[in-house]
Amino acid sequence: MTTSFEKEMIPSNPERVDICLVCDGMGFVRLTNDFDDSRFGQSYPCSCTIAARNEKTGKQLLKQSGLGSLRRLNFENLISHGRTQDARNRDQYELATTEAKKYASNPSKWLTIVGEHGSGKTHLAAAIANASLALGRPTLFFSIPDLMEHFRRESIGRDLSESEAVTVSRIFDIPLLLIDDCHSKINTTWAQEKFNQLLNHRWNAQLPTVFTAPALDAAINSQLNIRLSDSESSDILDLGIWEVSNYSSLGAMSEQVLKQYTFDTFLSDGIGLSPQQSSELIGLESRLREWSIEPDGWIVLTGNHGVGKTHLASAIANVRLSQGDRVAFATVPDLLDHLRASYNQESRDSYDQVFRRLLEVQLLILDDLGAHKSSDWAEEKIYQLINHRHLARSWTVITMNGKPSELEPRLASRLTFTELSEVYRIDAQDFRTLRPEN
Repeated sequence: MTTSFEKEMIPSNPERVDICLVCDGMGFVRLTNDFDDSRFGQSYPCSCTIAARNEKTGKQLLKQSGLGSLRRLNFENLISHGRTQDARNRDQYELATTEAKKYASNPSKWLTIVGEHGSGKTHLAAAIANASLALGRPTLFFSIPDLMEHFRRESIGRDLSESEAVTVSRIFDIPLLLIDDCHSKINTTWAQEKFNQLLNHRWNAQLPTVFTAPALDAAINSQLNIRLSDSESSDILDLGIWEVSNYSSLGAMSEQVLKQYTFDTFLSDGIGLSPQQSSELIGLESRLREWSIEPDGWIVLTGNHGVGKTHLASAIANVRLSQGDRVAFATVPDLLDHLRASYNQESRDSYDQVFRRLLEVQLLILDDLGAHKSSDWAEEKIYQLINHRHLARSWTVITMNGKPSELEPRLASRLTFTELSEVYRIDAQDFRTLRPEN
């Protein structure tokens, strides 16, 4: 007695090299060819069919995961000991990475990945998600703003793509959910209630959930903080200290150059201004001094070249740096050039690392918005950055030569949103072409 499996090891058409050697492209194999066997006529899927189904399922899971460009972040391209030079911190980071791998293979309980901005929390969380998906486990990955946006779009009945609709409907019961940056503010009562419903459901159902945060402190939803601190039902992976300068820049504004531009070195009464213009400039400087001490929302400075917009923005940055905040200064044309270059696999910083840094930094200075050559790609990248910080209400200072109304409508609406932004126009002459009289 022989089985069809044994007979079909050699394809009937030797010129076809793309067909399965087992089933000759039929997709199934018979259990037996013995007429007297009670199983005669029965068949089962060939290994090629099972592999094809698994591949299709994997692609569907990946498409619906919410990972987007983070799909390429995995344990293989993660620096397992982090970027710190301290031996103790390196050991702590490596231990966290090892525990994350174990969790990805068999998720249980809740898990919180704690670490400073830029320490690799998002990479580690994305690596868990990608490893989970590779095992065929349905997995979803969201930042808080993106999660709230999904809920909002569903609530208003906006048409969603097939993948988005599936994601929204399955989010409460997905076998593994990862929520990035749970420090992000949730600004409406409705959104907070929706988030609490999600937490309650997954906690009561004991569904594995991963969170990332700089620390477990008062900035996190109090209900969530209590649960993340429950050692019986939730584990914490601490990535330790990542010693790096609080300041980063894309463009010519190095930290050394930035230090030259303070409120004390700003000519607050201007040069060659009318009494009214001088008074307005003095008033603006006073307001920006106040804002720099107690930041809240956004500052948008408009005006011609050389009127002091960048100087004032830099002065704000220096105040926040003196308070220990992380600050990024990005000249928009240079930012877009850097993001394009970061697609290069040999780039020191990946696209995701560069962009995530700007999304998460406590204070972002976007200089010369509107000076970039417009393209669909450029507009989309700037919109993603501004929209994320808009939803999170992250401190942002923007300078531009034109008017916000001249920008792409989605950008203009966010820059002029009165509940978040203060927009000021500086009417003055070019400081760089004038000199004060002796």
